[in-house]
Amino acid sequence: MKKIISIFLIGILVLGGSLSVAVTDDGMEYKCVIKNKNQTLQIQAQSTFFNDSELIDEYTWAVMQYDFNYESENFGLIKMPTPDAGTILSLTDMMSIDACRVAVSVYHEEKMDTLEALETYDINNMMIPFYAEHPILTILAANLNFIPIIGIQKFSANEMVLSGDISFKANLVGDCYSQAVLNTAILRLCGFSAEEVFTVLIPMHAVTIVQVDGQWYVFDSVAAQDSGHAIYDSLPIPPAMQSIRAIENDKYFINFGRGHPNGMPYLENLFSNIDPDLLIELIEHIVPIFNNATLGSRELEINEFLKNATACPEIATIEMPYNVEDATGSTVEEKAQSLADLNKEFIKNQTGREIQSQYDRSLYSLGLPSVGYPQAYANAAKYGSWTSWFAMLFDSKTSCKDIQRTVNWINFFIKTEQISNENYIYFSDFSCKIRKGSTLDKAIVAYGTLRNMKKDDDFWQPKDIYVLVAEGNAGYLATNSSKGWEYLYFGSENGIRNEPPENIKIFFNEIECLSVWGE
Repeated sequence: MKKIISIFLIGILVLGGSLSVAVTDDGMEYKCVIKNKNQTLQIQAQSTFFNDSELIDEYTWAVMQYDFNYESENFGLIKMPTPDAGTILSLTDMMSIDACRVAVSVYHEEKMDTLEALETYDINNMMIPFYAEHPILTILAANLNFIPIIGIQKFSANEMVLSGDISFKANLVGDCYSQAVLNTAILRLCGFSAEEVFTVLIPMHAVTIVQVDGQWYVFDSVAAQDSGHAIYDSLPIPPAMQSIRAIENDKYFINFGRGHPNGMPYLENLFSNIDPDLLIELIEHIVPIFNNATLGSRELEINEFLKNATACPEIATIEMPYNVEDATGSTVEEKAQSLADLNKEFIKNQTGREIQSQYDRSLYSLGLPSVGYPQAYANAAKYGSWTSWFAMLFDSKTSCKDIQRTVNWINFFIKTEQISNENYIYFSDFSCKIRKGSTLDKAIVAYGTLRNMKKDDDFWQPKDIYVLVAEGNAGYLATNSSKGWEYLYFGSENGIRNEPPENIKIFFNEIECLSVWGE
């Protein structure tokens, strides 16, 4: 592929084009832009499975990671990432130093000792969000869109830690799916194979299952918050929950079918990326520990399921090879950083194939700036419930006032602070919830806010708004109003200026990403 692209680039240059490429410190290239006097050509390793706009949408859902039938105020349905949020989150967590730190801390040579150490850690540190403790609030949050009490989002390990920072009860906060996926990822990082630990989805709940010395256990850290125990020989669940909807981890995706054709049509399909004999053996062991649960909304027998299931094309059955024993360093922090770096590099090397997989999507879920389509971050901001809600509050009659109000409230409401030890980009609503973010986070929040405001007789259009990224991933927003192009600053020198910032590396909106800024 690299040779083909190189030959193509040489051909463009011969024809009189000029090439501009922005390269990050970690060696990953942003999308290139090749310009000549007649046209602009965008060159990238492109899939034959999705076109550009479809890929941006696919990566957008990975950024947002919603799994409820939730509508944004102005732009419609927020979709699930494909193939499923958990398959992406497990890899996201494996790249997180927060998950790697836990893995290093709980690891023991004996797997049962590791499992028990994780149980103790979860009981002392993990909590579900406050609304999930109250069924009425959960129902309201899932069905009422007029006020963004919460956006029901699947949190990565990093987001769970940041949510814990503003919690009075726990160090990590996330719903049952977030907790189950994190526990699966941690156990994988501790040396459990992809055949020994899975996230299992049942109606209204998610747990981890794990095999130790030939016996399968259910690991439910949410239940542990009440009972004091996360490890169960069997899970006592009522009849309405006795259905196994999916089994997944970083390598495998088995979907037995779910009955939400409007909100989740993709998950009506029967998928299995695991050896049939291995799946039959797995089902024989785990169905009893879920009160003899049925398989999927259609209640299929395992042989009937295998007859109709296909391999999910967006799952690469490639196992993450690194665990705690591969980490280097003398302290927990050094080993955690080493393991996170190993995993991140491995995952980057799995991307760029003909069909985008869970590996490609996990880089967006993690929030790396150096991805092929940073447009997804702007597109996600457009769909955000918080950004759209604030946009309705501050929308004015003129575009100039839209800009002034947007920069004023963002600089007042969101503290400028790099909220991670890495230059990650956070989903716009998340920055609003924790009320802090980098200048790049704030620029993307501003993008989503303006896109939900009215300019003339329609919403602000992408051609009039661009996120600018300068050295050090500093973020700005370029806006085109009746005054012409203006630039919103979000750092120590915040406000609106007429001149663009220096050293711009790339600029993007929800449609295009370019490396040359010219008004």
